[in-house]
Formats: sequence, C-alpha cells, structure tokens
Amino acid sequence: MTLDELLLEWSYRSERGYPTLDNPSDVSVLKEILTKLNLSEQEIDDVLDNLPDEPGGDDLTTPGTDGMEDSSVEKEKEKQTQSKPQSDPKPEPKEDTSTTDPLYDAIIRKKLNLGDDEPIPRAKGTYKWPGQGGATFNIQVESGDMKYWNLFWNLTPPKAGAEIGTTSKGSGDGEISLYWLYQHSDSGVEARGTQGSDNPDLEFNGVGVEVKAYGKIAHASAKGLGRFSSDKPQLDALGILFGFQKLIVALVPNEKGKFPADISPSNFHAHQLVGAFETLQQLLDIDLEQLGEIYSLFKDIKTRLDSLKSKIGEWKDPEDGARKMTIYFMSPKVGRKPGDGGFLVNVKDDGDCRFWGFSTEKLINHPDLIKRLPQGGGLVGASNSQMYVSFDKLLG
Repeated sequence: MTLDELLLEWSYRSERGYPTLDNPSDVSVLKEILTKLNLSEQEIDDVLDNLPDEPGGDDLTTPGTDGMEDSSVEKEKEKQTQSKPQSDPKPEPKEDTSTTDPLYDAIIRKKLNLGDDEPIPRAKGTYKWPGQGGATFNIQVESGDMKYWNLFWNLTPPKAGAEIGTTSKGSGDGEISLYWLYQHSDSGVEARGTQGSDNPDLEFNGVGVEVKAYGKIAHASAKGLGRFSSDKPQLDALGILFGFQKLIVALVPNEKGKFPADISPSNFHAHQLVGAFETLQQLLDIDLEQLGEIYSLFKDIKTRLDSLKSKIGEWKDPEDGARKMTIYFMSPKVGRKPGDGGFLVNVKDDGDCRFWGFSTEKLINHPDLIKRLPQGGGLVGASNSQMYVSFDKLLG
C-alpha cells in the first residue's frame, strides 16, 4: 500500500472525512489499517510517533497534494464518496405560506402554550372544499386530527378589547376547530374569522361559512338560523299582515267564535301565511279609498296595505302572497349568513360535519317552501324570535 492509498483509506474511514491526531477514534482507525499490513507493534508505534502534527490536514498550497481539487487523492476521495450508498435526504418541513388569521392563531397558540415563533400543528387529513356555489356535502374529521379537533372545540374569540383566552357568547362550539382543520392543512383553503353580528362566522377563500353546532340533533333535523331582530322592514311587513288578520277575525269571528292559532312575527310557520292572506283578501275586496272619505281609519288601513305591497310586491292569490312574504322574510338573513353561494355547516364533536350549499334561487323556487308538514310544523318560519329554515329538506 502506497502512502497515498494509506491516507485515502484513513480519510475514508474517519469520522469527519479527514483524520486528525487529536481524535482517538481516527488514531484507532489508522492503527487498525497498519495492523492489517502485517506490521509489528513496534513498527506501528514508530509510524504513529513520526506522523506530522496534522497528518490529515489538507495542503492547499502544493499542487497535486491532498486538499487540492486536482490531486490524485482528492479525485479518488470523490470516486469513493460517489460510490458509497447515499441515504435519501430528509424532506424539508413544508412551510405554511398561506395567510392566516392572527386572532384565531393566537387563540390556538394560547391553548397549546406555543410562542409566537412556534408553528401550529398541521392537520393530517385533506378536506373537501368545492368553493362558492358548491353543492351540499359531508366530511368526517380523520382520527389523526380528532385530538386537536376536540381540544379546540370550546374555544371562542374574545369580545373586542378582551384578553385572548376569555370566552365570548358571540361564537359557538366548533368554530375554531373548523378554522384549524382547513387553515392548517393541505386542503387549499385560506380561512378567516369574520367577527360581527351580520357576518358569517368564517370565510373560506372569501366564501361565507356559517358554523352551527346542534349537538346530538341529526343533520336532517337541523334548521336554526338565529335572531332576525335587525330586519325591521321584514318585521313591519309581518306585523301588518298578522295585525289585519287579527283585526278582521275580531270583527267577523268564525262560526265557532274562535280566533286562529296565536301567531305573530316572532312565532309562525310559513304555511300559516296562506290563512293570513285569505283573511286579508276580505279587506282588499272593500273600496278602502271610498270609505276613507268617510272614516279616516280606512285611510290608515289603505296606507298600511300599500306599504305591504311595496315591500313584497303584488300577489295573485293567498298562496302567492304567502310565498312572496316567506321569501321577503328570510332573504336578508340568508343573504348575510352565509350569503348566496356560501355554506352553512353543522359541526359535531365526533367530527361528523355537513355543509349545506346556500342558493337563494334554489330556496325561493323550492316547491315545498310554504308546505305544511304532517306533524304540523313548516320548512320555514320563526320560533321565539329566531328564524328557522329546514336546511336538509330545502337545500340537501
């Protein structure tokens, strides 16, 4: 073995790719190589004693020596290195380049005790998102993501100006869980919180997503949309209709002397609007303008009826009037939360979620919009001042 070959073998087997005498492991490797050359212990000791201070140090000044790129030693090193089996490089962690919601991320970091520079754990699953105007669909949170889904379940954004980590009744269960599931995954969604009473809870790529958690209620039975007290014109129109209905029934009671069921703008089913318009027709058959010349009360009645027509438009019969009133009643609320083309989602703590794609056109043209259900309820209406729409029957 030549000296160059000896240095090459020693370099190849050293820990750092080049040997140093201050590394006991490198010295041991050299001694092992020399032993295989059948040298005596004395000869081996002589070699070790006569080595220069840095036998493995690269001579970068003398051409052709170890350390120079064109030296025989360096060229052989390169061949040896290329012939060694190379392990696959570890993939770099995928960087989350999407724009996140600073408030929602801060809430999650607070829960996980993470610093501002520490990454939020990413969801393992990839979840469906059809985008604006998509059809109704379901997802199931994967088992590997359920730990964080449940951990974030009760988190809510704080009230304006309040400390992160405090709760707010303005948001419900599952909202931040759903945000995390889509924002911090490979689902292709940039999620945002949209605080404000007239806004949907979240936006996915700019599309409104209203989040509801109806507990153990089956998806097919979910229907609540929340309060509509800010919709003053709609409340006024309903007040006119039901007010005249009660007035007429009081003046001309039915043969049994009973009033209809106690209905009001805050408690009614859409099918009950048909009866209200049937009663209202009795006023429309009277020449209110002529009577108004005699009794000022009828002038006021005509003014109120004209106001109702200006809101919902002319109707050809009681069924048409009921449909127009139902559409007028629900359109503003649905238009805001989640918005035409948006989604309403019922989330469950077991990860079962159903997204209903909201289409105003589909709603207003549905043949069963003012249908009376066998059990007596309806598909649209109000209960205790909260609007309800049967999502699965009208949108599913």
